[in-house]
Amino acid sequence: MEALTAHILKLETALLDNQVRNDPNRFGPFLDESFFEFGKSGGCFSKADCISAGSLGSVRLNIEQFRLQTIGEHAVLALYRTVDKETGRAANRSSIWKSDGITWKMLFHQGTPVPDK
Repeated sequence: MEALTAHILKLETALLDNQVRNDPNRFGPFLDESFFEFGKSGGCFSKADCISAGSLGSVRLNIEQFRLQTIGEHAVLALYRTVDKETGRAANRSSIWKSDGITWKMLFHQGTPVPDK
């Protein structure tokens, strides 16, 4: 499980890289065809929405408290917090990743803002 956790963390980290986020040819392969997201903004986005927008939007985030839970034979739930490097604002994040036996793809993602104290 340790190797899988490191691998999924690497995939999540890649999706926070602005060079990846701003190029559909780079972020598209990470997303399952049925991917959808409930964004931190409150919006709901499909893979097609993201590809047609041409970007996932630029971010400057650090990942904290990353952990993984198995939810099926070929599926895991990634749970973590991000902290914005500029504003210090945090968001709780969850992603479902599934494997076809060769490649892991993100099926679902949700970002929920953490209220300021």
